[in-house]
Amino acid sequence: MNDFVPDKRTYQSNRRRMAWAALGMMIVCTAAVLIDPARMAQADSILMMMYGSLSALVGAYFGFANMGAQSPPQRREHDECER
Repeated sequence: MNDFVPDKRTYQSNRRRMAWAALGMMIVCTAAVLIDPARMAQADSILMMMYGSLSALVGAYFGFANMGAQSPPQRREHDECER
């Protein structure tokens, strides 16, 4: 994480809450579609855009949160010998 974030614990907590809120919105919209599909048919394109955006948001959170914690993969010695 960069040094420009003064309170890293609060930053991580807020990002986690944001991801859970996005997952919660996706669950609520899925339930609404299952309860009354005829009413939600008019908003089909809006719901698809919302699902795409929220899933990208959650995926980015989980992907970027672990990217800085991992070290780059080390090459195996036998791979270098084959070249």
